[in-house]
Amino acid sequence: MKKFFPLFLLLFASGIVTAQVRVGVIGGANRSTILETNNLANWSSIKKNYKPIIGFHGGLMADIPLNKKKSLVFQPSVIYFNKGRKYSEKFNPALSTLKDSTVSQLLNYIDIPLNVIAKIRLFKNVKFIIGAGPYASFFLSGREKRSTTDLAGNVVSTTNADLPVGNGPGKYKTIDYGINVLAGFEIGRVFLRVDGSQSLADMYQASSYKGSFKHQVISASLGVTLDIKSHTPEKKKLPDTTAAKPKEIKDKDKDGVADKDDDCPDVAGSKATKGCPDKDGDGVADKDDKCPDVKGLIANKGCPAAAVVAVDTDKDGVPDSEDKCPTVKGSVANNGCPAGDRDGDGINDDVDQCPDVKGLLRYNGCPIPDTDGDGLNDEIDKCKDVAGDKANHGCPVVTKENKEAPEITKEIVDKVTESANKIQFNKEKTDLLPASVSALDEIVTLMTDNPAMKLRIEGHASIEGDHYVNLALSNTRANNVRNYLVSKGIDRSRLTTVWFGSDKLLSNDPNKQAINRRVELKPY
Repeated sequence: MKKFFPLFLLLFASGIVTAQVRVGVIGGANRSTILETNNLANWSSIKKNYKPIIGFHGGLMADIPLNKKKSLVFQPSVIYFNKGRKYSEKFNPALSTLKDSTVSQLLNYIDIPLNVIAKIRLFKNVKFIIGAGPYASFFLSGREKRSTTDLAGNVVSTTNADLPVGNGPGKYKTIDYGINVLAGFEIGRVFLRVDGSQSLADMYQASSYKGSFKHQVISASLGVTLDIKSHTPEKKKLPDTTAAKPKEIKDKDKDGVADKDDDCPDVAGSKATKGCPDKDGDGVADKDDKCPDVKGLIANKGCPAAAVVAVDTDKDGVPDSEDKCPTVKGSVANNGCPAGDRDGDGINDDVDQCPDVKGLLRYNGCPIPDTDGDGLNDEIDKCKDVAGDKANHGCPVVTKENKEAPEITKEIVDKVTESANKIQFNKEKTDLLPASVSALDEIVTLMTDNPAMKLRIEGHASIEGDHYVNLALSNTRANNVRNYLVSKGIDRSRLTTVWFGSDKLLSNDPNKQAINRRVELKPY
């Protein structure tokens, strides 16, 4: 970036010296988002939670004329931009311990667009402007803000203002580039315009999955310019003493339509079709005629009324005349529309295994199961494999025929907790570490010595990465612990697993995230 600015300033100064230019300031508001595609299986249900952000921009620009009439100009600029996106999700209180979750990516860049702009005079001081060109973008700074609210109203917020930059997983690229288009009006020295820019390179590399991330920005700008006159002396025009010669009209194909107005300058045609051939003489040029050998109607693109070609705008195999969603790609089974969401749980019917009942993504669209059918779902049922009483947390009530199991003493609980504190995982990993295996062997001994004791295994993850990826990590970690205990002879019915992702952090400090990658064990 440091090497680029001297070159840019040299080109900018060269334009000022060799021609009369305008310099000015530009600023306004912009709507930014990050277009993401990836290989996540549940991306279609996650994608709808991402929204654009509104930011601002401002900087300097110059108009360097490319012709004598100044109707075509080269316009380099240096502009500060806010970019990014935000994620917001609300949870069903009947199905989750959380109320909502939000994540914001707020990124700051210096953009250098190099536009070529055409100016078309409408009135005395009013011109319509339109242009396009490439741009380069340089990362300045940014921050990621995360916030979760539970059902009790407790809010957990974290901010990371030191984003990793460079090439590699989990890092933001230093340099971005893309294309820019614009249109607007110039009134004297004031202009109002709308720009749209799209990056062509990935501005970020995910750390835990493959994906593509590209900036997209739509901005509205107001600007003011100032004329700077060139120091190069103008040449005096000598009077023209030669007789005016008639202008020669160029018409290569000799069809009576000048080349500048001829859409087909190399092939003879007619004035009615702007110099293009029209074999059937129906007023529709052969290049646009869907039925070039049969005289038809202009309204039917050159075809007779009975030969109208079916139009399928969204290319989904359903013609627009029958497509109930003609501009959105769907399926024949849904009359051209995308798959619906009958139960309104945010999971499309084509992937929802329970399309008529609200459910959760982690259960493939189905509600939390109730294995023993006692009215308590498995995530809160402490005896999910045996029907019990709701008042007794889903476990059977002790009767005379059902002798009370030995009480789980505080000493046993403390030993379980002490061993569980040694069960931790590497970042983005689910494999049991040697220290974790040693701790689990202690748990095996405790459960063998206390055959009535059962365990609730809770999986957790750190705050880094995507929310749903963290949920999957915590699920696998909890199940790996349960599978190890089962492999050592512990009955699976004595083990219950739940997972929370990064919703229950022990520390919000970015440098102390290792303690959040854990499994907690709760005896009962």
